[in-house]
Amino acid sequence: MSLVKGEKLIEVKGLEKHFKHVKVLCGIDIDICKGDVVAVIGPSGSGKSTFLRCLNLLEEPTGGQIIFEGTDITSKETKVDVMRQKIGMVFQQFNLFTNMTVLDNVTAGPKLVKKMKPEEAETLAHSLLQRVGLADRGAAYPIQLSGGQQQRVAIARALAMQPDVMLFDEPTSALDPEMVHEVLDVMKQLADEGMTMVVVTHEMGFAREVANRVIFIDEGIIQEENAPAEFFGSPQNQRLKDFLSKVL
Repeated sequence: MSLVKGEKLIEVKGLEKHFKHVKVLCGIDIDICKGDVVAVIGPSGSGKSTFLRCLNLLEEPTGGQIIFEGTDITSKETKVDVMRQKIGMVFQQFNLFTNMTVLDNVTAGPKLVKKMKPEEAETLAHSLLQRVGLADRGAAYPIQLSGGQQQRVAIARALAMQPDVMLFDEPTSALDPEMVHEVLDVMKQLADEGMTMVVVTHEMGFAREVANRVIFIDEGIIQEENAPAEFFGSPQNQRLKDFLSKVL
């Protein structure tokens, strides 16, 4: 039974990625529709982050196709920089510009890439900082913020490009436990607002409660995909059963 419903945003067909002689992705096939929240779980070294980084071509696929909004972005003719404006990315490490204020971090993309007028970019940035609970921190520098606050700035910065999909690569893995909920709450809010999201995560609670689809990647392939209730309640794949027995 297919879990895909609605308008397809991303179609991944036979995606492969090799690093020299090491095959990291061995034929990934998945469709992601508008409004989907897809949680990607799996053991360390399974290919999860590589899969995510291939979706916006931070890693160049070795084989297969990625079709984004009807365009084959793996084609040599694709203007990658234009395409990436529509795909927001939040990393494990926050990757903020340490010499710039929070407000400048959030406005940099819209002003430099989208050529937005400064006052328009700042209005957008203030609204996004309010959205992630940091309305009063625009003048601060990253070093003055907690890890959770920095990651929320990183989310606001990605949203400032007004993307059609957001990719999250283990966004809470670098955070102290008490700060994790700050970031997950913002991500849940985005999901509630209908943002399409692909989230590599080890937060099983988020995958169970927020995602509408969960996939398990191991040895470079999707071993199992299902809705959260069935995925966690009655896993079919033995590798998944073994994995869940260790993390739940």
